[in-house]
Amino acid sequence: MKSPWLFIPYIFALFLMVSGSSQAEDVSHRSAFSRSPTEGPIPPDDYLIRNGAVIGDIYVRTHNIFDPEQDGQDRLLYNLANRLHKTTGQRVIERKLLFEEGDPYDPRLLRETARYLRTQGYLYEADVRPIRYRGNRIDILVETRDVWTLSLGAGLARSGGANTFQFNVEESNFLGTGRQLDLKYSDDPDRSSRRFRFVDTALFGSRTELRLWYSSNSDGHRQVFDLTKPFYALDTRWGAATKLVSEDRQDKLYSQGEVIEHFQHERTMVEISGGLSRGLIGGRASRWFVGYTFQEDRFRVNPQTSDDFELPIARTLSYPWIGFETVEDDYLETQNLDRLARTEDLNLGTEFRGRLGWSPSALGGDKDQAIFSLRLHSGWASEEHQTLLFTGRADGRWGSDGYENVTLGGELRYFLNTFGRHRLQIALRVDAAWNLDPERQLLLGGDNGLRGYPRRFQDGDRRFLLSLEHRFYTNWELFNLVNAGAAVFMDAGRAWYDDVGGGHGVLKDIGLGLRLSSSRSAKGTMVHLDVAYPLDGDTDKIQWLVTTRETF
Repeated sequence: MKSPWLFIPYIFALFLMVSGSSQAEDVSHRSAFSRSPTEGPIPPDDYLIRNGAVIGDIYVRTHNIFDPEQDGQDRLLYNLANRLHKTTGQRVIERKLLFEEGDPYDPRLLRETARYLRTQGYLYEADVRPIRYRGNRIDILVETRDVWTLSLGAGLARSGGANTFQFNVEESNFLGTGRQLDLKYSDDPDRSSRRFRFVDTALFGSRTELRLWYSSNSDGHRQVFDLTKPFYALDTRWGAATKLVSEDRQDKLYSQGEVIEHFQHERTMVEISGGLSRGLIGGRASRWFVGYTFQEDRFRVNPQTSDDFELPIARTLSYPWIGFETVEDDYLETQNLDRLARTEDLNLGTEFRGRLGWSPSALGGDKDQAIFSLRLHSGWASEEHQTLLFTGRADGRWGSDGYENVTLGGELRYFLNTFGRHRLQIALRVDAAWNLDPERQLLLGGDNGLRGYPRRFQDGDRRFLLSLEHRFYTNWELFNLVNAGAAVFMDAGRAWYDDVGGGHGVLKDIGLGLRLSSSRSAKGTMVHLDVAYPLDGDTDKIQWLVTTRETF
């Protein structure tokens, strides 16, 4: 029997949803942000900054899913959807703004506010702009458009020769409060799962975010409590976080796409952290963090474990750590890159995150070890004709026994405008690992990029994947609900062990696909309908893939 305390967070989540909905109901009657704005001429930004202009009146205008004044949107079904959907409360938007009345006018901050609003899954678009100049005060209009946030239905996906079924009830903007409630059942080749998730990104009207997760699975469970006050803006001065994870799951080891071993994996993780920053200086925000992490991994046999299998050795890490990150402000607004007909915010500046900790046996660790983690991102663009994006990462442990569980990887993506709005993407992903923990593998197959082959078809401690994909973006919006696109692609990749020969060698496939992206639902969910033909290996079976993602 589960402990009674497990139900407390979910009772708390219900309380938050109910209390938040009542606040959203009366906001339109008392919010000063509901007045109709009057627009007028605006001087250039450099003039306003030079003369010390300040923010004047702020107007928030929230739009429902469909606009009856637009062609084709004044229909019975669309009007019914508008009536059933609770438009995001103006106070909800107000709480996300990065400026207030009386602040110095800063056009950069207006752009950042629009970016921040676009990260909220319940908004399709956000626009923040000056609308009137009077008496050295700049009036600002914040305009947003909602998406349909209630998802109720069933789905079937297929990738790498395996099917996934799911049924879910998800509301990512509960009664216009911005809170998310998610109930989901899924059945995939790894496990069946019943999941509850609750997210509040403005806890009690603050910048604090709360995430609760509970899933009961066929092979165990997963529970997450995550309370965070993030660095939500480049000029944010402090942040803090507390995270607790309890998980029991079945791990599997693979060889040539087949499961060769099963065993149970129990994990407990507790982490607390805090960070400070001097804010945005010279176009860059730098932050220092300190924290403490406890992580315990235990393994046991289950009915499917082979009699001669040697279980991984249990591990305990208990360590304080120090972290540093820096983010360069060089954002670019674009469209039709990874998404269809939605604004994408790319940071072409350098982002770096690093963390170093020490887990001594005196604090309960198995042995004295250093734990490190590094992340790097950068980009470059040329007059919208070419775009180059790079991400790199490194993780691992080091102690008296040498390096353990070290992974090093990177991805380079190059986009070239070909004709019209269409783009060619060339993507290269490379990964290498040393002395991996026994339960970890580098896998490659139809479920992670090599689309013409079964899932997890190759395994190893080295891996690369090269993809050439020509993406076609259209102006078609079918029934004012779905944007359409297409792709022609070729993949080539391999996973192998550095000290072991053999295997299939480099595998290649070719294929084409259709992309259908919802223009009125949360997160812009994109359905991929792909057919891929393998060119190598021991299989010549065409792969039919039906997957759902947020990107192209």
